[in-house]
Amino acid sequence: MQKHRVRRTRWINGCTVLLCLSMLAPAVLSARSGDDADWIVSGRAPSSDKLDLTFEVTPQPLVYGRVHDAIITVANGTATDQQVAIKALLGEVAHFVAGDEGVGFAQPEKPEQQRTIVWPTRLLPSGAIGRVSFRFLVSWDVSGDVYLEVDATALGVDGPIEVAHLRETPRYPDGSGVGFFHQYGAVMFFFLLFVVLQLGLYRYMRNRGNVGVLKGLSLFGGVLLLFFTVSQIWNALEPWISWQATTCEVLDVRYAVDTTTSSSNVSGGRTSNARSTTRFFTPLLTLRYDGPDKSIVSTGFRHASSAAGDMGLLEDYRAGTTTECYFDPADPGWVVVVRDFGISTIVFSLLYLLAAGALVRFGLRRR
Repeated sequence: MQKHRVRRTRWINGCTVLLCLSMLAPAVLSARSGDDADWIVSGRAPSSDKLDLTFEVTPQPLVYGRVHDAIITVANGTATDQQVAIKALLGEVAHFVAGDEGVGFAQPEKPEQQRTIVWPTRLLPSGAIGRVSFRFLVSWDVSGDVYLEVDATALGVDGPIEVAHLRETPRYPDGSGVGFFHQYGAVMFFFLLFVVLQLGLYRYMRNRGNVGVLKGLSLFGGVLLLFFTVSQIWNALEPWISWQATTCEVLDVRYAVDTTTSSSNVSGGRTSNARSTTRFFTPLLTLRYDGPDKSIVSTGFRHASSAAGDMGLLEDYRAGTTTECYFDPADPGWVVVVRDFGISTIVFSLLYLLAAGALVRFGLRRR
């Protein structure tokens, strides 16, 4: 009797579990269907024997320091439902900011020069149109064209991969295509002012008869070196003095590569060309933080900083994490994660100051 009662209890419990699972199954399937359906947009795809891929970036034109939206549309004009896989390649200038739910990096643990992002495979019914999107920043810290490439693949179907791409030279915020004087106007002005003052000082001392060509060059070089050294010291000290600390969200971890090729003629019985290639690496973090009046996205590294060539710096950061950073309240687009004023900066600054002082003193000597 006791055994019969135990078996009956187990049978009831088993039926209860099966009943619960049967009730949950439609919900799970519905959720999965919803994941596939949330990228479907209204409209009817024209009849075709393959997928139709279109790619649009807004707003136009592309501008340095601005976040743009990229919209990828896939139309299934075939007679069968398709499982579609989508991915996008962001070139060196374009840095990932955000995307649809489920989008991720193909290599999330690795800093990359070019970033590949992928979406989960989704069902696209016959005649339906699907749409995904992502946002990217046009980085100030990398020169060159913005390059984006997207492709869509119908899994399990023998057919070509649909590819669309964009290559465009970004503009500066003033709207010009070059923007040299807009970006470097203040530097050029102060440099020309410095040259004029140096020429005036040289002529004044020459009229007094106490300066030769060598002394004039020494004076000019000493003041120029002093100007350079003071600007470098201020560049390193400014984040410590006037910049504001805040919390930054790391959106992307990248690096830029600048390649320089040099050639030389070598003669040893015969003349030949020797070519050498040097590659310079610059670490870049795409950061989002709250500025004085709005949220800001910037890569923000200053190439004058000695940390600019430290690729080991990227090992401490991962996309999706937060870190302490420092931005300039007067120009919030400037941001650093390392306030770079170390022993090497102090030593080299002192050496430059001593050299500048010696040159200036020699140039000011009467005899």
